[in-house]
Amino acid sequence: METENQLFQHSTMAALVGGLFDGTMTFSELLKHGDLGIGTFDQFDGELVVADGVAYQVREDGKAYEVAPEATTPYASVTRFVPDTSFKVNEATTREQIEARTASLTKGPNLFYAVQIKGKFGFVNTRVAPKQTKPYPPLVEAVKTQPTYHFEEIEGTIVGFYMPAYITGIGVAGYHIHFIDQAKQVGGHVFDYELLEGTVEVAEQTAVHLELPHSKDFLNKNLVSDDMLAQIDAAEK
Repeated sequence: METENQLFQHSTMAALVGGLFDGTMTFSELLKHGDLGIGTFDQFDGELVVADGVAYQVREDGKAYEVAPEATTPYASVTRFVPDTSFKVNEATTREQIEARTASLTKGPNLFYAVQIKGKFGFVNTRVAPKQTKPYPPLVEAVKTQPTYHFEEIEGTIVGFYMPAYITGIGVAGYHIHFIDQAKQVGGHVFDYELLEGTVEVAEQTAVHLELPHSKDFLNKNLVSDDMLAQIDAAEK
């Protein structure tokens, strides 16, 4: 079991960019490494939200389902979350304002941070990766048909990570965050939100553990792309 606030990641964004969507780690194994996190599923089937130690799959219909231990992921990041910085929000606050305040309280943009935001949101805008079939397309093509959802006046939790810009190809630079509502019924990959009232908690990650798949596809795929940053931004921002 991992110690507190050490980011564990299975596989890389470069692998997803290249269309390596087959699951290569079970959730029974993944959850040994953390109780908060994000990622995706075998066949790129939806968005992963790990909140309070429970894994949920938000599928293309926008609805959340608890994940079976034997289910697998091609890419995920988790941590055993213990916040070292937090602040309260008591009025309508944009994503940009929260990120600016968070930045002012942390040690700088070149470290890794986990974040958890719990409260009442004026709105949360999400999207969900649609399930793919072989032969898998590149990531930038796979997300072109992803559905989007707009939730208003909703309580829930946003979880995810801030990663520094130099990590491109390993993870997503900047914030990569997912949402699940309080009833654990809906959610997805977050691209905008407004927090009305709640708590923002942040934990500096003291170490980063990267575990690479050993599937034949991963070992032999050319993961170098001249426009990787543009593809990741198009798919994840």
